[in-house]
Amino acid sequence: MDETSSSKLIEWCAGTFSNAVFAVYEQIRPSDGFGRVMQQHFIQLSIPLLSLPIYPNQECQRNRYLHKGWSSCEIYDINEFLRQLVPLDELNRMRKLEIFDEYEGFNEKCSHYVILTAAKGICTTPLPPKEQEIKDNLFVTTNPISWQLKESSIQRYGQAGCPSLVNGSMWIVGGFGARPQGHGRLDDLIRVHRDGTIELQLKNKRLARMYHSLHLIEPISRLVIYGGRTHPAMALGDVGFIDIKNNETEWLEGQPENGWPEPRWRHASSIIPPCGIFVGGGCGRLNNPLTDCWVMRVLPVSKSETPSVNWEPFVSLPSGRHSATASYWQNLIVISGGLDKSEMTSQPQLLVSNTGYSSSSQQEWIEPEWHGPPPIPRYSHQALITADNRLILVGGISTCHTNSPGVCVIDLLKWTCVEYTLPIQDIKQPVILASFNAQLGEEEKDGTKILCWGGGSPCFSFGTHLNNVFVEIKI
Repeated sequence: MDETSSSKLIEWCAGTFSNAVFAVYEQIRPSDGFGRVMQQHFIQLSIPLLSLPIYPNQECQRNRYLHKGWSSCEIYDINEFLRQLVPLDELNRMRKLEIFDEYEGFNEKCSHYVILTAAKGICTTPLPPKEQEIKDNLFVTTNPISWQLKESSIQRYGQAGCPSLVNGSMWIVGGFGARPQGHGRLDDLIRVHRDGTIELQLKNKRLARMYHSLHLIEPISRLVIYGGRTHPAMALGDVGFIDIKNNETEWLEGQPENGWPEPRWRHASSIIPPCGIFVGGGCGRLNNPLTDCWVMRVLPVSKSETPSVNWEPFVSLPSGRHSATASYWQNLIVISGGLDKSEMTSQPQLLVSNTGYSSSSQQEWIEPEWHGPPPIPRYSHQALITADNRLILVGGISTCHTNSPGVCVIDLLKWTCVEYTLPIQDIKQPVILASFNAQLGEEEKDGTKILCWGGGSPCFSFGTHLNNVFVEIKI
């Protein structure tokens, strides 16, 4: 139905019935990556969403009914509906029906659909007035950033990546993506160059995993893979070493009773130079957000020996979270974002702790005191540290904001931040910046370049979306 006809129907109902309630389940947010995938789906079914561009958000939808003769109107997106109106025991019952690990696609779909009820006469809207838990005006955003999209064959999400030492390239391993026999977990290690060219380094069945971590230990020239999952009921806790000079792979395994962490995926991790790796939070075997944190010490060995590791406990997070990021900066670990046990973006957004490896410091998670608005809550994003003491958060998913997170630039010395929104997207080439990899490009006089590889999400009835481009962003 075209917009003119549907608006006339809304107005006719208000004029015809003295006492009535009008309820609809409607789409919103057409201009971001998921919104473009959603529109494509309905166009392919020959039922395009004709009113969506004219009423793209909650405010427009609400005003539409109030201007067409309805005396009251309440509207919730499905994330808000679940958080504010569904009883906790019912939410917990639903979560226990089966193991679930498609948070990004679920939260994206929930943020792009609304339930709206309008009423008049003696009738009242069945939806209560909304609790404004987080108002958008708390977050300061600027004009959209500019980006360039370039064709890429890295069609995968849930992979792990880290910078290479050679020509600014990027190592990427595993994830879920396109294969000749169809979508599935990928069992390869590739090296991606800044011009988009790809080198296949090796294939190994044990690399076929998702939501793991990957870091390069420079003194021994080895990539270190930790954790991840095969399917949501099979968390992994092994450590893999890839000798980048001869492409040989070696594995270590241990159990919690022997001083190893509980197997996990979606954990936060970061290098602690020269041979340490911080591991924090994540999803455990029961699909529960974890609080425990560790430092994996990779012990020096000769080039012909298999490396060994020693796990050191680190102070636990105040509450469980997964899909967060960890960054090492000036002997500090900075945790950003994540999802908590209620499947909402974690608060506080940032936590900082000393590594505790100097005589004058101890491990303790504290929340920074922001001088100005805090970052937009997000998870499944990337975090990058620049040479001038900035933390850049790229992309991700938010459960409590009306727009997809863009790029947030945080001054780590002043604890201020600026949010940049993503561009309006091309319906023919949508980009979902979730479960992807990012790296810093060249520092230029007019800004910082960021390269984003892979990414996407399951979009449920709309199919699985895999980004078929790599993204160059200039801040």
